[in-house]
Amino acid sequence: MNGFRTLIPLGTLIFLALCPNPVQAQEEKMGIRSRFSFAFGGNLGFGDQASAGIIGGVRFMGVAGADIEYDFNRVAETPLPTSRKVSDLHFVPNLRLGGTVYFYRKKRYATFATGGLGIDLGTSNRVNLFAGSGIEITFVKDRITLCISLRFYFPRPVDVEKQREQLLMEGKPSLPAYTDYYNFDTYQLNFAVKIVY
Repeated sequence: MNGFRTLIPLGTLIFLALCPNPVQAQEEKMGIRSRFSFAFGGNLGFGDQASAGIIGGVRFMGVAGADIEYDFNRVAETPLPTSRKVSDLHFVPNLRLGGTVYFYRKKRYATFATGGLGIDLGTSNRVNLFAGSGIEITFVKDRITLCISLRFYFPRPVDVEKQREQLLMEGKPSLPAYTDYYNFDTYQLNFAVKIVY
């Protein structure tokens, strides 16, 4: 019986020594490094058009994420239904749905690529695409992040072909070059501060 009583404390010590500290394990998975987390904050955009709004999203183990952004100021102009200008397809949308993939993560910062769909809520069926890259810097045990990204906006191929077809039907002698549609003229430097839960 005495030997059994001696084995209980000894077994407990061995268990605690071999198993990781649960508090320490929990701290290592805080913020962006959690298996699944939410983020919410604000963003500012500068460049082709300036904007200010809010951003929310989800994160998956600090490796990938999905965001939704909404700008309070709609800065894009609505083209006329009869307009056939190339510039009608170049705009900065006020609603953006995007995904993020992180390439390289250090303790305080990470580089990433982002891309997704942009929607101009002021008109019907006016959608474009965006893509870019940036860097994320974390503070306060990965609970607060500062994201700096450069984004470029492009028209959807289906919209480009539709406009070119309409120009042909209207008897235009020459069509705009594809480089007029797909270029880096429409861009935005974006700053976002998010709190991660």
